[in-house]
Amino acid sequence: MRLLILLFLLPQFLRAQLQQIGHLPYAPATLAGCWHYVDNQGNEYALVGTSKGLSIVDVRQPAQPVERFAVPGITNNWREVKTWGHFAYVSTEANNSGITIVDLSQLPVKVNWKTWFGPGTDTLVRKSHALACADGYLYIFGGTQTGVVICDLADPWNPSVRSIYRQQYVHDGYIRGDTLWSSEIYAGQFSVIDVSDKAQPVVLATQPTPGRFNHNSWLSGDGRTLFTTDEKPNTPVAAFDISDLENIRSLDRYFPSQKPTFEVHNVRVINDFLINPSYGGQLTIVDAHRPDILIETAWASLGNSLVWDADPYLPSGIILATAKNEGLFIFQPNYNRAAYLEGRVTDAATGQPLAKAKVVVQGSANSDASLPDGSFKTGVGQSGTYTVQVGKIGYKPLTVPNVALKAAETTWLELTLERF
Repeated sequence: MRLLILLFLLPQFLRAQLQQIGHLPYAPATLAGCWHYVDNQGNEYALVGTSKGLSIVDVRQPAQPVERFAVPGITNNWREVKTWGHFAYVSTEANNSGITIVDLSQLPVKVNWKTWFGPGTDTLVRKSHALACADGYLYIFGGTQTGVVICDLADPWNPSVRSIYRQQYVHDGYIRGDTLWSSEIYAGQFSVIDVSDKAQPVVLATQPTPGRFNHNSWLSGDGRTLFTTDEKPNTPVAAFDISDLENIRSLDRYFPSQKPTFEVHNVRVINDFLINPSYGGQLTIVDAHRPDILIETAWASLGNSLVWDADPYLPSGIILATAKNEGLFIFQPNYNRAAYLEGRVTDAATGQPLAKAKVVVQGSANSDASLPDGSFKTGVGQSGTYTVQVGKIGYKPLTVPNVALKAAETTWLELTLERF
């Protein structure tokens, strides 16, 4: 397990990698989820879930974001949004809120919207927690039907229900190809569900998450690693090797460096980086191109409230982030690969490997405890020369100065400890 220590002085490098370039306050309204949209003219928008409805924000000039349209909704603190084609779908936990469908095709001139409850006069979707869109289908999570309502978007203005997955309450989900990765928060797990036949979803595997309260999940670009969050204090982002569903393996865990007791709320993935809106007003970036060594490369404070969501997927590369009480923030990120430190700790007298020796890179928030074979893995977010400290009960502390660590490269250290 990757161990983290809290730094009292944040390295300026971490701040510099997330530069705030825009802000739009909404008080007294609060914010929840956010997503992106690009119109037929190439204009970029932030789609922001507020306590009052959906806010459509022009971010062509990110330093001066402007709300162009406000789609009203029943007042509620939870509101998520996703898109398919030129349509946005908005969920909320307000009773009898349904799904708000917004036609964005006529932006920047106007938008049209309606509320959809399900087929005919049915109230299949009276409320919901979250949703996702993929490959012409809408997946509605945490609604009145407990699990997942799967809808065909052949007519995006009039979805048609194909099936309902009811085996567990599903808080959120991620879909790629024929597979749904469902975050089953109350069961404390994620499930891997085959949705190739939309009418008959089939569970392929389940896996507990570290906090047994899986809030959301996101898949790596190569499809071999799933990153998960648990909505409980002191719980990490976890990386799981899911290349073999009969042998799902934990790879590493990550806590935000400055406020590690405040958990990541949603994890998003872009180019093997994790974007992490978190409790405690935090937004971080983690290099995950080596998912067995998760290294934070950027940290920013948006205030004190929950940073509910973040979206790094606009063509311009800006990051949209919603802080519940402080508003919409726009950042210009710098994506930098981490520098890695690996090695082995052994007993100086016997040459035998030492387990549970703590290896700390001074000036970073990262450390590791050696495994039974003496191996350790850690790193830093910036190239440089560092001092490495090693400690284990019953052994003399060891300090190794002038260890050169270089971005995207691995430095190997053989470390020997002497008994007192």
